[in-house]
Formats: sequence, structure tokens, C-alpha cells
Amino acid sequence: MPVIESRVGLTLDRILVATDFTTPSELALAYAKALAKRFSSKLTVTHVVDLSVAIRSASAAVGFQIADMRRNGAENMERTLTDLDTSGLRASGQSLESHNPAAAIVGLSQQLKADLIVMGTNARHGLSRVILGSCAEGVIRHATCPVLTVGPHARRPTERHFSFSNIVFATDLKHDAAEKAAMALTIGEDGSAKVYLCCTLEKPNGDITSTLKNQMKCEEALRKLAPQSVYESCGVESDVEYGDPATHIVQLADRVGADLIILGARRSMHWLATLSTGVVGHVLAKAECPVMTVCTN
Repeated sequence: MPVIESRVGLTLDRILVATDFTTPSELALAYAKALAKRFSSKLTVTHVVDLSVAIRSASAAVGFQIADMRRNGAENMERTLTDLDTSGLRASGQSLESHNPAAAIVGLSQQLKADLIVMGTNARHGLSRVILGSCAEGVIRHATCPVLTVGPHARRPTERHFSFSNIVFATDLKHDAAEKAAMALTIGEDGSAKVYLCCTLEKPNGDITSTLKNQMKCEEALRKLAPQSVYESCGVESDVEYGDPATHIVQLADRVGADLIILGARRSMHWLATLSTGVVGHVLAKAECPVMTVCTN
């Protein structure tokens, strides 16, 4: 397992906030504001008018419906930008129209060279039932930068002196685990946080010797993800359990009072790919803190 010995400091110069101006999006905006204040970031707020409603509706009033969506979006965008300006933040707005909002958001993030995308979801039973719908799934699966998704049970951040204090990084020790761990550790060092490196193994095979051996091997692999210098600047612990990964992650986050969970997500070639039955979707539906996803091919 490779170890990342040298890392650059955490920079979040450009943060893109995707919003539909609902309550989940307002909570996500609160996190974006807190992060922007801490890192002196430039915020771009984007709202996408979903033109696919015209395809899903046979009503002759579709044109009026879209016009209402445009007007409401413009009014909410003006209100949001005024609030951000009053808060002393550098912010701009981007109103878009697309039949594929997720693709529009990902495209804008690439155009802006965003360091982070922030968005909200009310995924109470997986991402298949969110207000942002397949948009959240598409962004998580296709973004080329990390995505911070704020789920329905996430606590509101405290903007004053904001930082992540307890971070859970979950990995299967595959798919560029070292690179993703480096990001978690860098965020941890920024706030002198406690970082919990966790991995979930399949059900034990009944042989206690083999079970303990596999667990010790996994714990050692987790420890190797963190350079020695990290142990001097922030606390690092390893947590290995047998069972369901999503349950393990959420329970660990609850137990340590995590204010951030970091997960890997596999990049998809298809915009209709679903997360609702996967680890990411289940963690988002239950976590009491934001979930940062980092995509790999």
C-alpha cells in the first residue's frame, strides 16, 4: 500500500454551490459559507432550470411553468447573492438551463476549475428520492473535483472559526486509497482534527485465527496510509470491523461525533447510474454530518 509522504496545504480557492433554493440547499449553502470564510474562497452559486419538465409534462402550460421557474430562480438568486455580500463573501451567480442539470453543474465546475462542489439532498431512503433527484447522483458520479453533499440529518455548521474536528475516512483499500487518504489527512491537519481511518471486511469465515489475522492485516494497511508526520500534527486512529460498510461508517461517525465523512465513489460513464443501493447513498441518507465524495475511474 503506497504512502503519500508529501502533500500540499489544503486550498479551496473556488467553491461551486449548486442550489434549488429548498431547505436542503440552504443547509448546503451554510456549509459553503463557513468554508469560504475559513479559506477566503470565491463562491459561485448556480441554479439550473430543468428544461426536462417540458418532456415529462404534456400540459399546454409548460411554457408558463418554465417562465415561472426562471422568474423564481432569478428572485432567489438575487436574494442569495445579497445575503452573501452582506456576509462579506466574494460571490457570483450563474443561472443555467439544461435538460440534464447534473451535466450542466459538472460542466460549470470544470469551466471554473472549482476545487469543491457543495450541494444538498433530502435523501431519506437513498439518493433515488432526493429533491435534486438524479442531479445529485450525476454530480457525484461525474465530478472531477470533490463533492460535499449535505444530507437530511446533517447538523448546521457553526460559521465562527469553522473547521472539521473529527473526520471519518472510509476505504476498501482499493481504487487509489492512498491519494484519497492524503486528502482526508490534509483536511485533518488543517483543523488539527482527529482522523479515523476505517475499513469494513466481509463476514468472518468462522476460523478465529484467520479472522484476527485479516483484521490485523487491514489495520496495518490503514496505518501505512498516514505518514509519521501526520501523527504529530493530528490524531489518527484505525477502525476495522466485519459487517455492512454503510452501517459501520455511520455508526463510527455517530460514536466519535464526526463532522465530516469522506468516501470514494466510482466514476460512471452513464448519467443514469444510481447510488441509491450503494454505500454512498445509504451513508448520505443517515449521516448527521456532510459527506465528501472523491471520484475515481
